[in-house]
Amino acid sequence: MGAFLGSSQPANEVTCACMEAFLRRSPNGVGAVPTGPICYLTSTGFVTDSQWARFIKVVLKRRGVLKPEDESLEDRAALVKKYAAEIQKLKVTYINDASYHRPTQNMAKGRSGTLKVGEKYLGRGEDTWFWWDQGLEDLMGVPPENICMVQLLEKPWLFNHPERLANTHAHSPNRKELDPDDEKKYRAALQLTQDAYDALKENPPKVGSGQAGQSMPGCPSSGLSCANELAEISHALNDKYAAAVDDWCTERFDNADIVVGQGGEVVMLNMAWQCNQEIASRLVQAVRTKQTVYAGLSASTMVCAKSMEMTGEIQPGWLEAFAADSKYLSRKEFDAKDLDGDGISANVLGALPMLEAPIALRPHYSAAWEEQVLAHNLIAEKEFEEENGIEVPDDLVRDSKNGCEVSCRLLTLISKATKTQDHPVFVPIRNGKVIEVHFTLEKGEVKCEDYSVIA
Repeated sequence: MGAFLGSSQPANEVTCACMEAFLRRSPNGVGAVPTGPICYLTSTGFVTDSQWARFIKVVLKRRGVLKPEDESLEDRAALVKKYAAEIQKLKVTYINDASYHRPTQNMAKGRSGTLKVGEKYLGRGEDTWFWWDQGLEDLMGVPPENICMVQLLEKPWLFNHPERLANTHAHSPNRKELDPDDEKKYRAALQLTQDAYDALKENPPKVGSGQAGQSMPGCPSSGLSCANELAEISHALNDKYAAAVDDWCTERFDNADIVVGQGGEVVMLNMAWQCNQEIASRLVQAVRTKQTVYAGLSASTMVCAKSMEMTGEIQPGWLEAFAADSKYLSRKEFDAKDLDGDGISANVLGALPMLEAPIALRPHYSAAWEEQVLAHNLIAEKEFEEENGIEVPDDLVRDSKNGCEVSCRLLTLISKATKTQDHPVFVPIRNGKVIEVHFTLEKGEVKCEDYSVIA
């Protein structure tokens, strides 16, 4: 028999006690307000006052300003009022690349309305959805001027560009060392991804667009796919202008209290992170070593996971066009096990490697997925039991198909027991659910992750 990570006891003895503790946990499993590294995975943002209250307390405690008597306070409005002066100091970086390729007018419509977020609709008006900046302003009191909306694909650390409605604020890094030809070459490659996206969105889709060696829309003359063409140029620019990358990441990640990611096109967002692994690594390190808290929504949650393969957005021709080669992924964050294709194909690896546990996420849970989720989790269970000599209770796996609460328990157990799991645990997140992830570090590395649900 093996032993639990960090334990000298036989694995089966330790596991029995751990299993009982996990099974006895409340569905939410949420305890005292933590001070350590933390992130949030959501399907539709924070939608309840208790979720907002928890988030507010975590952010304030990490800043060292939450009073002990307020740790049990669940009244969002009371927290916002009492800590208004501190909340007005918060700095937020808002990453919105999942919207980049979509029609601007559609994004603007999704942000319209004059009501408060969640007052009657998910967003500020009818047929709108949750946007992080609007939620932070309306329900937490963060000043709009403290929220910086960016799109990585615009390279705001390097290129000046105007505001783009519902997509990004204007940015003027004014880098004197920038070669204009570098920007021209990059923007031509970026345009090819837009051309391929538009062609693949036609009815019927023009499958083959953006692919390597083709002559359809979005296909580079180099013979590469449009994603690999962009990744090649993007990484070269990030290396050439490393000082600009460092300055921007220090300001927008290391010095931020909150970094949030919007939902949208998960394949396109993942491509943005694939093409900017230097930026991804800095965000991961800011969350683990600074006071920065990350919160993702839908697509921005999925790209944090080991696998995004269960998304319904991966249509024919998309991965061939928009999944960059694994050679562009950071070897600092992705090891040989991640890239060997055993359990998870490299082309569906989440390119923002926030999470170490073998997690696969799909937001907007539907009961129609139950059979598929269970089938995948039974495979993960079999590998775990065979390789670690630890028996997982059948009811824990069987119930994992019913939602994120039980899946989080299973995932936490595996995270604490092994670092060699290949097949992921699929965690289906219903709209309105929020997963809180605590990171335990040892010598700067993640030792384990604890997943729990915030009601």
